[in-house]
Amino acid sequence: MTDAPQGAARRLAFLLRLIGEGPARFTLSDLAARSALPQSTVHRHLRALLDVGLVERSGSQSYRIGREFRRIASLLLQRFDLVRSAQPLLAELVAKWNETTVLCTYRPIDHRVAIAASQCTTHPLRFAIENGMEIGLVWGSLGQAVLAFLPPSEVDVILRDAGVGPITGRPRPARDQLFKDLAATRERGYSQYYDPKIEIAGVAAPIFGPEGEVLGCLGVTMPSSRYRLHSADEMISEVVAAARHLSDQAAEA
Repeated sequence: MTDAPQGAARRLAFLLRLIGEGPARFTLSDLAARSALPQSTVHRHLRALLDVGLVERSGSQSYRIGREFRRIASLLLQRFDLVRSAQPLLAELVAKWNETTVLCTYRPIDHRVAIAASQCTTHPLRFAIENGMEIGLVWGSLGQAVLAFLPPSEVDVILRDAGVGPITGRPRPARDQLFKDLAATRERGYSQYYDPKIEIAGVAAPIFGPEGEVLGCLGVTMPSSRYRLHSADEMISEVVAAARHLSDQAAEA
């Protein structure tokens, strides 16, 4: 559970996020438990959200997302929906290479990357991929495709919290070596990972927003034994082109 933020505005935004990510209907006690805030505090914020239509009553004891919240969300989705826009590109890549394709999104508020969409290979040997699964930023092609393009201040925060790799159990690389790897990723415009010891390989490219901020990445991941059977240059070219296409769409939104 994420610690509740301090300050009325931050708490209100925090509650809105919990409401948007939570069940269709919820009670005051449910939301207070999920937010780790006192019920009196949550009740006060809910009254404010009720007043502007972002939350509505659902019976006498429960609440639901308000129609104004949905209207605003709909307007934003009409501009650019990253997950919806990425689906055909993921399908094209998995059809071409028959390897698992992944879209990851970056949350700057807590410096986390999570799988937002994926399409799996038909090979019986494959990694278990689930939407919502968090990806380590320091390890692997998907994480480093995002990390390499973040501001230095954010990279420092992420490195302070980095422990061991979620898959390998290895500690993060030495700082100097990691920064060399990230610089190489920025110069190439994509990240590449190959480790036959743990049978993991992949390529990924960053997706940028209209102001040049990193929205996430798009990549292909597979066992390293199959990676050697593919044309790496061609795969990289297609992954980079797909990520650039999404970045162009975001810039036009």
